[in-house]
Amino acid sequence: MYISKASAGELRSQLYLAFDLKYLSNEEFEKLKFKVNEVSKLVSGLIKYLLSTL
Repeated sequence: MYISKASAGELRSQLYLAFDLKYLSNEEFEKLKFKVNEVSKLVSGLIKYLLSTL
């Protein structure tokens, strides 16, 4: 799970790079950034849940 969360962070960094290099429009960037943030939040919630069941 921690690797998944780190991968979401890495994807976020790559999105910023792609946007800065003009590979993504502002609309595409915002849409993808929102999605990766949602995935990151879901993974964090799952980590918290799994730790609470130990």
